[in-house]
Amino acid sequence: MASHHSYKATVKELADTCEVEIKSSIPAEEFEAAVKDTLSDLKKEVSLPGFRKGMAPEKVVREKIGEAALLAEAAEHAISHAYGHILEAEKIDAIGQPQVSITKIASGNPLEFTVRTAVVPKIAKFDYKAIAKRENAKKTEPAEVTDADVEKAVEDIKKNYARIGKSKGTDEKEKAPIELTDELVKTWGEFKDVADFKSQLRKNLEAEKKQRLVEKRRIELVDALSKELEVAIPEVLVASELSRMKGQMSHDIERMGMKFDDYLKALKKTEDDLKKEWRPDAIKRVKLDLILDHVASVEKITADKARVETEVKHALEHHKDIPEENARNYFSQILLNQAVFEFLEKQK
Repeated sequence: MASHHSYKATVKELADTCEVEIKSSIPAEEFEAAVKDTLSDLKKEVSLPGFRKGMAPEKVVREKIGEAALLAEAAEHAISHAYGHILEAEKIDAIGQPQVSITKIASGNPLEFTVRTAVVPKIAKFDYKAIAKRENAKKTEPAEVTDADVEKAVEDIKKNYARIGKSKGTDEKEKAPIELTDELVKTWGEFKDVADFKSQLRKNLEAEKKQRLVEKRRIELVDALSKELEVAIPEVLVASELSRMKGQMSHDIERMGMKFDDYLKALKKTEDDLKKEWRPDAIKRVKLDLILDHVASVEKITADKARVETEVKHALEHHKDIPEENARNYFSQILLNQAVFEFLEKQK
């Protein structure tokens, strides 16, 4: 639609719902132009006896469609066009499908309508730095690995090695406890001797422990931030997160060779039962997304573009069927979240 000017709109925030109500109207001449455009589009589609397709006179087409149906279709196009401009002009961050009610529609008159839509919650007073500082000040266990930890890991590796040996149908001799020798560890990787193997193993265990501690601290930080953020969560965001969780679970179950429906039957549960159980978790995840986006926006944190491109390139080499844009959006979000966590962890 060619016509474009600013639309008068009144916007009312609906208390406790994370929704707004927009009242607006489209000038009579603009609505008339929308009716003409709709009629000429419909004319191309309508087949009428005695006329070639698309060649019937507009008057005949108008009678065939009916005035009410024509105005309703034109109104849908006109409102959809105006709605985008109103959101932009009023800086409304709408999400989900809007509910549109036409309050006045008549040929030759302005078209009046009301739209109700969910919006991204506005986070006003939220001292995330103070919360992060408080969490970061808590004592953490050191990422130390003891000699006993190393010995336990060595025993586990020996047991696994013995089990693999037995599964290959070996004789009695190999059932004896395995002795850790320089020769044996050399067959497991580039190790000079047993001492070198244990030293590498200790480094790996330390890295794993460090990573587990970082994850544990992040979960505690997320819990603290979520608890203190008081904001109404739009149902559309919770529903979308629940459907993402369901998709992930279906995918995991199908990879194990089961059907999602059979899995539900085995659990004696419905999809709705699962979604009820997941709901608190879904709300927490939505809150986390809102918090991370809010901190990134206020602190002007962005994802490292070069790292995003490296990850995208790597992903496309291994999974050729992924659309490049999807991979880029995914890694941009992951690395942005990572950068926000690093920022929060620096608050001392």
